[in-house]
Amino acid sequence: MKGYLFVILSLYFIKVLHAATKNDKVIIGYYQSFSKIDFDRYTHINYAFAVMIKGNTPVWSDPESIETQLPQLVSAAHKKNVKVLTSIGGWTGSLTFSTMAKKASSRKEFIHWCIQHMKKFKLDGIDIDWEYPGRQGAGCNTFDEKNDVKNFLTLLKELRQAIRREFKEKKEITIAAFVNPLAADVSGFAKVLDRVNVMTYDINGAWNAQTGPNAPLNAPQGQISFSSSIESWIQAGMPAHQLTGGLAFYGRSTTAKVNMLKKKSLYQDQVQGKIPQGDQDDTFSQDPYCSKDPGGLSGTWQYSHLLSQQVLKTAQKARKPWVRTWDKATSTPWLFNPKTNIFISYDDPKSISKKACYAHNKHLAGVMVWAINQDTDQHDLLKAAYKVKTGKC
Repeated sequence: MKGYLFVILSLYFIKVLHAATKNDKVIIGYYQSFSKIDFDRYTHINYAFAVMIKGNTPVWSDPESIETQLPQLVSAAHKKNVKVLTSIGGWTGSLTFSTMAKKASSRKEFIHWCIQHMKKFKLDGIDIDWEYPGRQGAGCNTFDEKNDVKNFLTLLKELRQAIRREFKEKKEITIAAFVNPLAADVSGFAKVLDRVNVMTYDINGAWNAQTGPNAPLNAPQGQISFSSSIESWIQAGMPAHQLTGGLAFYGRSTTAKVNMLKKKSLYQDQVQGKIPQGDQDDTFSQDPYCSKDPGGLSGTWQYSHLLSQQVLKTAQKARKPWVRTWDKATSTPWLFNPKTNIFISYDDPKSISKKACYAHNKHLAGVMVWAINQDTDQHDLLKAAYKVKTGKC
């Protein structure tokens, strides 16, 4: 998950093999920056990120603000019976997970930090966003293709044992995971985790030769989507009631080579690697922990900014010269500017509703959102995501 904080929607089942009622579902949000949080709809807030950039224990980029902000968040959340977890890692914060997980002594250091952190801030659990076990994420990450997944499972088992020793009350362990399962058989992870939050977004972008949906519900055969990713995790041994599907409260922009409105196809040739300016918050950025990774613009658009910057008039209508198109095959909207050839794939209340209903009907734990602050002040996307709880599909 590229960024710093995020929102997750999650779900607890009382009867695992039965359809969940409204109160069984949970909504978890990744907290990326100061924003209005609807504690009446979110059930979990993941405060991100403590980063693994040196040694065996996480650090905060701004520890002083954590000392004030995190207690305030926990207090406000707990008044509404909303759980708060700290999320560790992220795209730029996963440099030393692999080396830490290799040895019992270094795992012990990491686990000790987690336990003390949970006690100090009265947290409800730990979320680990290792990007990625056994494969390259950011360019400066260490990784061990052969042993990372095995070592990760050992780490999680030891963390679970330590939590049971140190706390009388239930504490959660969750992970944020790639669209493909960690291994062919992930049943061992199911025994120690409360949930796997699958990052079913960033599926297409400027790194591809063609335009495509950032977060498709479905996709052409052989391509990754929300539904195919969830199915692959289930087939690998993760029960549906322990899975949450990721919802993107943002979109990605790229530059097409042609006027996409002539064919109306979502998949057309683009200028690979050329990322246009995104919304007003999109500025040149460099990975603060990896100087060899090239910096640049992200091309991202918060959903709220598509409206406030008048790319969209309403959720269903674009402002000229932009044209909005709904793609039935992937259940996603897209925008195109014929004057600049800029293409934006994003999610709106309609597409979020379809994913939430899929999660409800599939009896998933719920949905995960990246990120809380990218929604409108009226929480339009969250309201759509809430269908995972109500089942009003």
